[in-house]
Amino acid sequence: MKKKLILLVLVVVIAAGAGLVLPNKISKIGKENTITSSQLEKAIDISQLSTAEFVYNGVAEKKNENSPEDVDCYIAYDANVKVGINMEDVKFKIDEEKKTVTPILPKIEINIATLDENSISYIPKNPDLSLKEVITLCKEDAINEANTSDKLYETAEENLQSVIQALLAPILEHEGYSIQW
Repeated sequence: MKKKLILLVLVVVIAAGAGLVLPNKISKIGKENTITSSQLEKAIDISQLSTAEFVYNGVAEKKNENSPEDVDCYIAYDANVKVGINMEDVKFKIDEEKKTVTPILPKIEINIATLDENSISYIPKNPDLSLKEVITLCKEDAINEANTSDKLYETAEENLQSVIQALLAPILEHEGYSIQW
């Protein structure tokens, strides 16, 4: 019973502390009555953000070193490629008169390319290749395929806009601003 009482008091103290701190954070912006680019950059302060994932079942080719037009073997694999941005590179153009904020987004790039090593198979079987070479060939192939996928980058940009909208909406709406894309 004593432990439950202590736990209840602790929960009430934490809730009261949050009730005092959170409104203070929002009111700091309200005191200035304007939004600054640096405030918005702090609000979305996330380092890397992956906004889309490309799942690829591919076949990489190991070219012959002496005759590059010939293929020594084919390597079937499964890979995941994630694209996104570094959120620190997002900047904002603010129009005080119209009360609009225009995010200036960096180029979406590949963040991570991972290979499912258990999915690798070779044609012909058991070629004379190191695992490191196989992984490099497969990752390069997956990245090249991802780079040619317009849909991947379109999806990533739509998701990025949704994330920025969700992160900034409470701040902007409080001050009467809107996001303009």
